[in-house]
Amino acid sequence: MRVTEATIYQQTIERTSAALARVAKAQAEVSSGLRVQAPSDDPQAAGLLVQHKFDQAQITAIQNGAQSAANELNAADSALSSVSTALSRAQTLATQLGNDTYTGDDRATAAEEVDGLFKQVVNSLDARFGDRYIFGGYSDAQTPFASDGTYQGDTGVRRVEVAPGLYEDASIRADVMAKGVGGGVDILQTLTGLSAALRANDGDAIRASIASLQTGLNQVATAQSQAGTSVNLFTSAVSTCSQQLTDQAKVISQLGDADVMDASTQLSLAQYALNATLTAASQTLNFSLVNLLNK
Repeated sequence: MRVTEATIYQQTIERTSAALARVAKAQAEVSSGLRVQAPSDDPQAAGLLVQHKFDQAQITAIQNGAQSAANELNAADSALSSVSTALSRAQTLATQLGNDTYTGDDRATAAEEVDGLFKQVVNSLDARFGDRYIFGGYSDAQTPFASDGTYQGDTGVRRVEVAPGLYEDASIRADVMAKGVGGGVDILQTLTGLSAALRANDGDAIRASIASLQTGLNQVATAQSQAGTSVNLFTSAVSTCSQQLTDQAKVISQLGDADVMDASTQLSLAQYALNATLTAASQTLNFSLVNLLNK
């Protein structure tokens, strides 16, 4: 079979193009540090990389959500500490002013302090984290408690993912904690009642409020305990996600990253092969040209 000059020329061009492609791929591997830059480089590794990067993104989302939930619950705990302080002070006043040796004027002065404590509790329960109100349930775009103590939120409890498909409570039911839904006391109503009893100079009503204030303190303590438990779970989830992300990064690196020494060696070999190919191509094309001119 006769090999024509056109065939020789075409084969030479193809070999040169292939050599150039190998050099380009080797250069890209060295400069990017990536062994798998396209699925064709290693189809199996490319498929695994897609899955691991998806897992990495999912873990990152869980970690961010868990951290945000922990931060919000810490803010809720701080607000509840302020509520607890106010209730404790109100209980102290009720215990002290419940003694009938105090005059009506004394009790009226104490009533003004209780009114201030009421406002402190409302302000604490209207605390915000970021752009949402902490104690409003799902109705977190408006203040959950009106100035008179009326609850304007709902019964919703936000839940945040701590592991794929596993969720944990990330908010406090303020209707239970503050309004006594389900068998407790309305702490705001209790403060209002104490203020009224002090102004009325009603010793029996003042003394009766002490037990209700204690129940309210217990409700707040229970809510803080729940928040603390959830914070621990979310913090643990953040730590677990951090370790998983480290593991995922190692796997992704093993699958897709280039070995620097090997990549550099391959680049040198590819460049050497390209030079040899170009030299051979030059000689072949010159030989074919001479043949053509001698015909």
